[in-house]
Amino acid sequence: MLIAQITDCHVVERGTLLSGSVDTAAGLRTAVEHVLTMTPRPDAVIATGDLVNDARPEEYDHLVELLAPLRDAGLPLHLVPGNHDDRAEMRARFPDLPATDVAADRLDRVIDDHLGAHGIRLIALDTTVPGQQGGRVTDDQMAWLDGVLASGADVPTLVFQHHPPFVTGIGWMDENTFEGADLQAETLARHDHVVGVVCGHLHRPIVATFGRTAVSCWPSTGAQLALALAGERYLYSDEPGAIALHRWDPRTGLTSHLHQFTGGEPWLPDWAAAMS
Repeated sequence: MLIAQITDCHVVERGTLLSGSVDTAAGLRTAVEHVLTMTPRPDAVIATGDLVNDARPEEYDHLVELLAPLRDAGLPLHLVPGNHDDRAEMRARFPDLPATDVAADRLDRVIDDHLGAHGIRLIALDTTVPGQQGGRVTDDQMAWLDGVLASGADVPTLVFQHHPPFVTGIGWMDENTFEGADLQAETLARHDHVVGVVCGHLHRPIVATFGRTAVSCWPSTGAQLALALAGERYLYSDEPGAIALHRWDPRTGLTSHLHQFTGGEPWLPDWAAAMS
């Protein structure tokens, strides 16, 4: 099974640029084109939050337009909210999202439907806190996750969420704390069949160990954060947009790849050409 992950698209209104300089619509459009022309084509696409930038209706209208080719091609699309998103606006445009939970209004769910034949289960975990940049998981949410994981202890499981639950070393992003990290780590550690947790939010490729599994963050389709480990604040980078590809094989496990949009055309060196 091949899962394409797009994240942190930060779509703005048609005809405008993010921060006056980044064409995030072009980035997402290119990501969608890459997914649809890949060989092999991914079996599903999961978008891990910050789909739009300011949660305005016009931005979501633009997002629907940019994602439409995936649905037109019959490619399953699953959405996870980020801190720049609005759950009500998402539900209004993507009716396959779960109905409002009066107690929590989260978009937690198990994605089983068409994926069961591949021998892996995907879980979408909603870590957003309205009005806050940082993420959170709660006691009742982890009780739900614990129960879901226990009910399928023989099925390898991959969790998708927006916020990473670990400290990255990029100080100004780490200031937006993740509440409940210890609780999530304890929950995951009870279930050896969790093969990974996949995140966005950091606009960079980062991997860490957490809860006896691997947690990874992946770049934005539009705007990348700079590797600022010396305390620099609010720095972005001109690195190209990218998607992540998560390949599951029941014989060999999970392998994840970073696929950038530019500078990646394949070529054969002389020694390989002579051998072909």
